[in-house]
Amino acid sequence: MTKDLTTTTNPLVVQHNAMVNAGFTMSALEMRCFLAMISRIGREDTALPVCRIPVRELCADSTSKNVYTEVRAMTEKMASRFLLLEVLGPNGERLKEPDIKNRPLMGAIDYLKREGVVEAVFNEHLKPYLLELKNNFTKAQLSQVLKIKRPASHRIYWLLREYAAFGKRTVSVGELRHVLGLKDEYADRFDHFRTRVLDPAQEELAQTDLPFTYELLKQGRVITEIRFLFTPTGATLPELLPLPEAWATELLAAGVAAKSLETVREKLAAGTYDEGYVHFVLQTIQAQAEAGKIKKPGGAMFKALVDGYLLPAYQKKQAKPRARPSQALNSQRRKLQGELEDAHNSLSFFQTSLLYTDETRPAFVAEVQGKIADLAQRLKQLEA
Repeated sequence: MTKDLTTTTNPLVVQHNAMVNAGFTMSALEMRCFLAMISRIGREDTALPVCRIPVRELCADSTSKNVYTEVRAMTEKMASRFLLLEVLGPNGERLKEPDIKNRPLMGAIDYLKREGVVEAVFNEHLKPYLLELKNNFTKAQLSQVLKIKRPASHRIYWLLREYAAFGKRTVSVGELRHVLGLKDEYADRFDHFRTRVLDPAQEELAQTDLPFTYELLKQGRVITEIRFLFTPTGATLPELLPLPEAWATELLAAGVAAKSLETVREKLAAGTYDEGYVHFVLQTIQAQAEAGKIKKPGGAMFKALVDGYLLPAYQKKQAKPRARPSQALNSQRRKLQGELEDAHNSLSFFQTSLLYTDETRPAFVAEVQGKIADLAQRLKQLEA
C-alpha cells in the first residue's frame, strides 16, 4: 500500500498517547517528514503505508539552494532514529509501570532524486501506536501543527493536546526533558531551558489553536515541575472555519438550495421546531420521493420546513414512548459521530490548506462532502 500527496493526505494527525509521551529528538525537517507520514495513515488502515512525500511539501518555505542535499541528509538521520516507547498492554492500553524499550523509527526511508520524493515506511514495531487506534490516542489538525517550526515546540504541543479537555497539564522537569530527548543540555541552567525551550514554544503555540501560559513549581529553591495552562477545548477539535451544521449538510445533499438554509436556521433559533423536526422532514419526504409521490424532494422539504405542515405528525411521533437504545446502538452512534466530526475537519482542511491548488482542491472537497452526506444519512437512519 503506497500513499502519496495525490491520493491521501489526512488533515488529522493521530497517534497513540504512548508515542505522544515517548522520548526522542528530531530536527525541524525530520519532524516535518514525521508529521507528513502520520498524516498519510488513514483511520481504517490495517497496515503501515509506504509514504511518498514530495520534497516541495517538506521544504515549502525553504529558499536554500541545497534543499536536496539537506533532504538526503535528513533521510540518513531518520533511518538511524530510535524512540523510547512504553510497552503497551494486550489491548493497546497504557500500563501503570510500563517497561520502556528502544524501538527503531523507520522500516525504510529513501530519497529518490529523479522523482523528487522521499519514500518511507514506519517500522513494524510502531503499528500498535499508529494503526486502528480505538482509545488512548490524541489527534490534532495537520494545518495547526504545520505552523510550528521548532521540534521541541511540536512535542510540547502534543503533550498539551493530550490534555486539551482539561485546560492544564503539570509535567515534571525530568519528564519533559525525557520527552524532548534532552540529555545534558541545560541540565544545570534552568534559565537557559526556559529561554531556549519554554518561551519559544509559548511564542510558537500562540499562533496555533493551543496558546498557553505556564507556572514554575518549586521544592525549596529548585524548580521541579511546570504547570501548563490553556483554554479547555472539550472532547472535540476546534473547527478552523464555520462549517455547515449536520442538518444543513443533509438538506444540501437532498437538493435544498443553500440560500434557503438561513430561513430554516431562523426557525430553529426562534424555537418553532427543533433539529429533530428537520431530520423527520428529510426522512418523510425522501420516503415519499422513493415511492414516486414527489418529483422535487428539495422543494417539498423546504415547504415543510417553512410551513411546518408536518409538525403535528412529528409531535405525535415524539409523544410515543421510545425503546431504550442498546449498548451496541450507542457504540455505533458514537462511532458515526466521531467519523462525521473527522469528515467536517477534513472539509475545513481541504478548503484552506496550501498543499492543494485550484485544480486539485475541488476533487478532495467533493469527495469529503459526499462522505459527510453519507455519514449524516447513516446517523439519521440509526436514530430514526
